[in-house]
Amino acid sequence: MTKSWKEKELNILRESYEEYGSRFVAEKTGKTRDAVIAKADRLGLKYKAARWTDEEIKILRKYYQEKGSKYVAARTGRNRDRVMAMAAKLGLRFDGVKPWQEWEDNYLRRHYSDRKNTSIAKTLKRSVASVMGRAQVLKLTGSRSPFWSEEEKDLLRKLYPDRKNSLDKISEIIKRSKNAILLQAQMLGVNRPQHEHEWTKEEHEYLLKNYKEKTHNEIAKELGLTRSAVSHHASRAGLQIRMPGKIWTEEEKDYIRKNYKVIPTREIAAKLGRSMDAVINLAGPLGISAGRPRPWSDEEKEYIKANYHPERINEIAGKLNRSFSAVTAMAVKLKVTSRRGGRKKKRKEI
Repeated sequence: MTKSWKEKELNILRESYEEYGSRFVAEKTGKTRDAVIAKADRLGLKYKAARWTDEEIKILRKYYQEKGSKYVAARTGRNRDRVMAMAAKLGLRFDGVKPWQEWEDNYLRRHYSDRKNTSIAKTLKRSVASVMGRAQVLKLTGSRSPFWSEEEKDLLRKLYPDRKNSLDKISEIIKRSKNAILLQAQMLGVNRPQHEHEWTKEEHEYLLKNYKEKTHNEIAKELGLTRSAVSHHASRAGLQIRMPGKIWTEEEKDYIRKNYKVIPTREIAAKLGRSMDAVINLAGPLGISAGRPRPWSDEEKEYIKANYHPERINEIAGKLNRSFSAVTAMAVKLKVTSRRGGRKKKRKEI
């Protein structure tokens, strides 16, 4: 759980951030740099770094793409956040940086205005600096939603527990998005009671007559109910029908015997047009389910140390006859996952 900022820590942040930056404040307050940057952004504080010299720009252009922000920061005396920000302005890209996926951009667009940068960063498994930089690229850095006032919180406490008030209605009254309302209600510990519809004899008979031919959505629409209400009542009445699963062919079974634990289960499922759960459930009857993990040899560990790169995990897994997750877990234990560009290279004296 994130620790709240004390007044003394906030004073240090306000007095020191713009002149000395996140590293200095983090050391003084015991916070992480990501937490400092996120809080400073919330308070509208900007680090006023000294202007880049021509020599620093030259070093940035020459080494950033191959060696990344850590190397350039060491050469210029700048912190890594400033290096990455300037690189973004110059259109420079570090070869080892994980590219942003479309779904990540969509998530950022959807939640940038109503979630903290630290929360977004944790969900996307990226740094706060990375999230803030991407938000600038996507032009999302305009005014963010103001903090909830006590009046708004009291109004939410009053409206949210009553199911007569739909989320759309609450959103219209408070002038907040539905996502913002759900998040704030969770933070306040306010819950909505489960809705219980009193089923009439006619509604129950309609369900009995149509549950085999119509979907729950169609029945719900006809009766003016929610799909959830129909599903729950059908379940309590013992009317749930589970469609028989697709029969496994011998060719599919042979493919699983040959490739299970050799390539990721996700790839097997995609190849066969099955779900991952279906593949895993069949592995047991076929006698190939995962038992006790195979111990790692020293040779395997040395191979990972020498060859690890985020984009080569599948290749390494195939070479060692290990799963993707097993290789990733061992890489974490061996502390090689911080290599953004893969195998470390010897620095040449400039």
